[in-house]
Amino acid sequence: MNWREFQSMQRVAEIGDRFVSYVDEGAGEPVVLIHGIPTWGYLWHGLVPVLAKQHRVLAPDLPGFGYSDKSDRFDRSIARQVEMIDAWMERLQVERAHVVAHDIGGGVALRLATGFPQRVKKLCVMNTVAYDSWPIEMMLQLGHPETRRKLSASTAVTMLKQALKQGFSTSPEDEVLDGILAPYTTEVGKLSLVRDAAALNTNLTTEITQLLPQLNAPTLILWGEDDVFQLVKYGERLVRDIPDARLMRIKDARHFVMLDRPEEVAGHISAFLGGQ
Repeated sequence: MNWREFQSMQRVAEIGDRFVSYVDEGAGEPVVLIHGIPTWGYLWHGLVPVLAKQHRVLAPDLPGFGYSDKSDRFDRSIARQVEMIDAWMERLQVERAHVVAHDIGGGVALRLATGFPQRVKKLCVMNTVAYDSWPIEMMLQLGHPETRRKLSASTAVTMLKQALKQGFSTSPEDEVLDGILAPYTTEVGKLSLVRDAAALNTNLTTEITQLLPQLNAPTLILWGEDDVFQLVKYGERLVRDIPDARLMRIKDARHFVMLDRPEEVAGHISAFLGGQ
């Protein structure tokens, strides 16, 4: 599935004065898929059809990302994103869901599971930000206010495309990278992504450290063990802090583990969600 086909599947929900674009496929127990930075719902294009065989799969673009609201001057922090996910679930009348998340989406999911535990039935995070593992240098540079003035959208996307290749175990197809970065090829998209990067705040994961031992949702931690952006030691720490959590290392995979090893990741998640 290319990114245009994925975007054509998206619906729109108005949340206050913002809007969220999302995919809603399949039927059954709901599963919410939360992407990271600089991605969007398209990150999950391989997983959506697999999970939709047994579940209602909901894949939102976080506000400021993808094809959700990218207007300027609003809070894009993971704390605010949690509130938006809660409001979006309320808008869709989804009381509780399994949550699968990646990168800063994992930070959103961990805050959701600790702050809104009634929303999360089972939790799966993969190569997630946690503790003080983030933001990485690339995102710090992207979030500098001067970036919007110094770099055109095309230059920014070209640089990101090269940098993101480090997140794959083998060289990804151009179509995949182009799809990941498609929403940010305009000046509006570039500015929004700069604002997204500027909102990254390590305090928003360090402050929930003491809450992790109280997390009561069954938790699976998947990690591409060769990740150079988010090291597997943070997954090892999470599995120590979250009661009864399981860590599964994915060999020969880096940060974008669901794209490096799509069948293996889909199998682990399907088995986890289907188990009692």
